[in-house]
Amino acid sequence: MGENQGDHHEKHLAFLILLVLSTLPLAAGILPFSQKDPAVDGIFGINEYPMEVQLNNMRIGYALSRDSRHLYFIQDAPTTGWVSIGLGSNRMHGAHIIIGFDAISNQVIREDTGRGHGHSQSQRQMLVQSKIKETGGRTTMEFTVPASQFDSLRNLSLIAAYGSKDDLRSKHVSYDSHTISFLR
Repeated sequence: MGENQGDHHEKHLAFLILLVLSTLPLAAGILPFSQKDPAVDGIFGINEYPMEVQLNNMRIGYALSRDSRHLYFIQDAPTTGWVSIGLGSNRMHGAHIIIGFDAISNQVIREDTGRGHGHSQSQRQMLVQSKIKETGGRTTMEFTVPASQFDSLRNLSLIAAYGSKDDLRSKHVSYDSHTISFLR
């Protein structure tokens, strides 16, 4: 028996949908507006961030503020060492890196610039708010940056990583990248 015209059109439509979907980045999320701006307190609250992704044992949340002026980020990782999010690149090189650790009496958050496979303190400072907390064998870093730093982009690439030591120099234990798409 031959294929009827309706079956042929349905298969053609399904093929076109799959083709379009295959061109989208696999690890991309759309930057959502926040109903209520997250509290920058170093705690990953339930439903605090409208977008959450899992990246190699790390949980990342992000949102655009209600007034569209700020980008909020949070990272939670299974470490008692440092955590970092690099903005503007899916590799260290060229990323504006927010890196920090909580050594009980000493909380450190610094802005670095990625150069090759390394990084150094950045001359460009963009943090509006930041907080880092270590509890129960996990470290959580939360921060806000001006959205205007990235508003000319269609997509914002980021890299997230963590290490096992309370310093800003030791090699990462794990890392992954992600792309955020801006609605235009």
